Amino acid sequence: MISGENAGQDLFIINDDLRELIPHFVVHQFDELEQMESSLEAGDLKEVGRLGHSLKGAAANFCLDPLSRLGTAIQDVSKLGLEDALEPLVKKYRFYLDELKIQVS
Repeated sequence: MISGENAGQDLFIINDDLRELIPHFVVHQFDELEQMESSLEAGDLKEVGRLGHSLKGAAANFCLDPLSRLGTAIQDVSKLGLEDALEPLVKKYRFYLDELKIQVS
């Protein structure tokens, strides 16, 4: 479990008008996550930052505030060149997507 997260409690507040679109969002974000993990492994922090920026905006469009804030953090940390600090953020991204997938299933 990620520090600060409670098991058994919904992490996201999902707008009913957007609920049916969230599964498509999740599939797309898993693809983006895989790109981010590959870019991080290759040391391409510019691409990691770009993907963080994309996550920030896409999550905000779906009112998924924890994911949007995480995207901002990934983008900012990438700009600072703090590669070691990105790994836990990318792991948190995977955790959030897994939780979101469960929540909308």
